[in-house]
Amino acid sequence: MRETAGFGPSGPLPPSGRAPGGARRLMRRYAARRYRRGFSLFGVLLGLGLAAVVIVGAVGTYNAARESANRSAALTLLSQLRANVEAAFAGAPSYGNAADLVPAIDRRGGIPGGARVVVGSKATIRHPFGGAVTVTGGPGGITNRFRIVFEDVDDAICAALGDAFAGRSRARAGLVEMVVNGTALASPVTNAQVTANCDDGDAANDIGFTFG
Repeated sequence: MRETAGFGPSGPLPPSGRAPGGARRLMRRYAARRYRRGFSLFGVLLGLGLAAVVIVGAVGTYNAARESANRSAALTLLSQLRANVEAAFAGAPSYGNAADLVPAIDRRGGIPGGARVVVGSKATIRHPFGGAVTVTGGPGGITNRFRIVFEDVDDAICAALGDAFAGRSRARAGLVEMVVNGTALASPVTNAQVTANCDDGDAANDIGFTFG
């Protein structure tokens, strides 16, 4: 029987049907290059997937750390404002009657720099989560008291601020009452009361602290 020559990548094969040594080596290199190309694509996709997981994890960690830092800063701001109001009105007969105390403490440099925002020519106070902070003397007409309100905080931050004073009596902390979303919680406030009332959703809670 007559053998018929086949064809390989580099031309006709000999009658035996096998490519010569040079052609076989060329075919092996070609196959190896194809394998390496496929492996590299898989490696790139795997690397991108791992990078995405790392980025998501890093963003989540960063956001959690930032919220924790802002929470601590909000508590610090509350303490600073309380101390500065008491210092500004030391020896005064009263805190006024439903009076805005922000201008008075601002004149004495009593608003921490990071919280002080000037609108027009008027100084205002912003807490670390972006909402307004009001300071009012004589809430409800009781002139020997003042109230600090943090507006527009989410449930978790509202609870964190309230929990900082939960269980404290007026004698221990000077806290007369806590007002959460319009509901007055008489001192000493419990954690359960705080949790139950800080429920207005994302950035919708107002929490106030009356001192005197």
